[in-house]
Amino acid sequence: MGRAIHFNVSSWALSQAAALVEWTGQGWMQEAAERRMMGQAVLRMVASGLARQGSRLTCWLPVGVALGIVGYFALPAEPAWSTGLMMGGLAGMGLVLLACCRWMVAGTEQAAHWQVLGHCLGSGLLAIGLGFLLAWGQAVRQSPMPLLPMESVWLEGRLAALEPVPGRHEGQKPSWHVVVEGAVFDSPWWNGMAPLQRRVTVTFLPREGQEDGLMALVTGQPVRIRALLRSPPPPLWPGGHDGQRAAWFAGRAGAGLALSPPLPLRAAPAGGVVGRLEDRLVHLRQTMAWMIGAALPGQVGAVASAVLCGETGRLSAETRQSYAAAGLAHLLAVAGLHLGLVMGLVFATVRRCLSLSQRLSAYWPCREVAMLVSFGAGVVYVVLTGLHVPGLRALGMAGLAVLALLLGRRAVSMRGLALVCLVLEVMSPVLVLDVSFQMSFAAVMALIAGHESWRNWLFRLGGHHGQQAPALWRRGAALLVALVLTSLLAGLATLPLSMAYFGAFQPWFVMANLLAVPLMGVWVMPAGIVALLLMPFGLSSGPLHVMGWGIKGIGWLAGCVAAAPLASLPVPSFPAWGVGLYLLGLTVMCLWRGWGRFAGVGVMAVALSAPWLVDRPVMLLVEQGAVLAVRQEGAMKVMEGRPGSGLVRQEMQRALGWNVRGLGQPDCAAGLCHLRLGNDRLVLWRGVAGPERGGEASCRDVVLEIRMGGQHPLCPSVRQLGPADLRREGSWAVYGTGAGGIRLVSDRMVQGDRLWTGEGAFQNVVPLPPAPAE
Repeated sequence: MGRAIHFNVSSWALSQAAALVEWTGQGWMQEAAERRMMGQAVLRMVASGLARQGSRLTCWLPVGVALGIVGYFALPAEPAWSTGLMMGGLAGMGLVLLACCRWMVAGTEQAAHWQVLGHCLGSGLLAIGLGFLLAWGQAVRQSPMPLLPMESVWLEGRLAALEPVPGRHEGQKPSWHVVVEGAVFDSPWWNGMAPLQRRVTVTFLPREGQEDGLMALVTGQPVRIRALLRSPPPPLWPGGHDGQRAAWFAGRAGAGLALSPPLPLRAAPAGGVVGRLEDRLVHLRQTMAWMIGAALPGQVGAVASAVLCGETGRLSAETRQSYAAAGLAHLLAVAGLHLGLVMGLVFATVRRCLSLSQRLSAYWPCREVAMLVSFGAGVVYVVLTGLHVPGLRALGMAGLAVLALLLGRRAVSMRGLALVCLVLEVMSPVLVLDVSFQMSFAAVMALIAGHESWRNWLFRLGGHHGQQAPALWRRGAALLVALVLTSLLAGLATLPLSMAYFGAFQPWFVMANLLAVPLMGVWVMPAGIVALLLMPFGLSSGPLHVMGWGIKGIGWLAGCVAAAPLASLPVPSFPAWGVGLYLLGLTVMCLWRGWGRFAGVGVMAVALSAPWLVDRPVMLLVEQGAVLAVRQEGAMKVMEGRPGSGLVRQEMQRALGWNVRGLGQPDCAAGLCHLRLGNDRLVLWRGVAGPERGGEASCRDVVLEIRMGGQHPLCPSVRQLGPADLRREGSWAVYGTGAGGIRLVSDRMVQGDRLWTGEGAFQNVVPLPPAPAE
């Protein structure tokens, strides 16, 4: 009986265990099936969302290339060859994936979805890898940075450019930038040196009677000048504008101050065809600027020169600041607005003239001829103004628009903008970091996206939906609304970038642009084009005066807006990741089709809050300790170790968004100062003539000791900053941490070990003889 009961219990246990195993296996299988179905649903959703983008996906190629370029510049050190091989393999992997998807036969819906994902993934890998390699190749191809003499020296070379520079203040005498190519130093210490492969810019302040000699100089002519030179400076503060990187890619060796006027050595030699053409264009621009300045003296002529021939050297700091505070700084830089006005005026004039002849109207394609003539005028205008990047970008867009119209396609499209952007990225990858490049493409991308969204509504507003001709008031209303939307879109798209790079927010920019842009289009530019056409005949004085009246009106408007309440509000500078995040969010907002585009709004919101999310320094030590700024009571209080540091103070205020006040000499005695950072933290600052010894009270609550001379530390137990640290690392920023501590960041820490930083970036151009054998 007991055995039977035991057998029955065992059988029941085995059956229950089998049932449990079977139920568990079914649960696992059901869970796996649910996960598979969920994965397929996600795959279907992503693939269908990508498929709905259609041809718009090709517009993301320059975005991928830009990500690769930014990835190269974001590295803390120069990449090794293994990194280059890895990025090349990434690009090759993307190419292979694209080829496989191209030849793949999608027999099922799931296979079609995988094909779409493969196309997108392969294109992204190819674009990112290609962008990284393009940026690295451009950096490696640059000429090495030469070591410049520490003392004043005579240099001889070819005059590349002669540019006027206005004084920083009203009434200050203007100076001149003398740009020399192939410079050779005439000094016993520099005998046998090879000509510099980079340009040297020397600032010359002429005295009475010396400007006539400058006017006689011709670009391309060998000159001799005595100057005190210096290499490109590091960032003014850690995280600021990197002048060394900009000089590395711009082909500049350094700058300096002229101690003598530039002396011509002989007549300009006959160079190549390209060189002679460049010299003639430079001389032509300078001649045009001098003629405009003779007819329109002062800042009115300076603005006219900037608009007609791209010469911005005569613009004073007050004029630039006034236009910038009013949100009209884009009127001073030749870009899409100016090129569009020139081409539009030429197109309207040529087409109107052709339509006056019945024979030409009947047998000639007047519209196409007028478009080609206007594009030719645009090419001439961009060449005359110096072939700057915004002008080239606008010219590329205009060329694509003309070609599209000739072929019966849409004039302006996102694909055309993406093509121009991709070409510029391939030609010069470092342009991705340029503020004018970013602002130009942000404005144009926003305008195209807005035009695509509001095109039909504006068409109906203008009364073009019926058979009858639209009423005059409807056409005027549509034009006015179009102007308002254009100013609003372009201004809002570039406003965060303006805040990030220039540290100011202009709330009245829309109103100023609504009045200034039409005045520029209907008055200033037409008169300027007539003046350019009559300039070879010496009859440009009348049109220039008419142009000057319009410029005075725009200048008056800029002054009124700049003087208005809350015209310019200081904003802290954005971190680099904040600028990149904003551009990415704007790209998603403009390029993506469907409700997913509103994800870009969230990304832009995070980017706009970036200045208030990052930590700000409590102290800055710049220019090798010559200027020291401490954050106290919501302001940066500055103590200057030498005069002439006004520009440093302005840059601090623009970068940090705080008011800058004089710090004076707090608690200083005999070259020994105690600076309070808050939370009972003290910084001990010792001048060059500071004491060698101090009492125990001198080191109480001190967390940092700064020595400007070669003294021994007074407080050896705290962090030390001496002259060697300032020379080697550049400027320093001090951040507060918890528990009364501090964190130090230098220029070199932020820049990293790159081709354009450190001692390895400089090359001796003097062939030193070998040491004698023993």
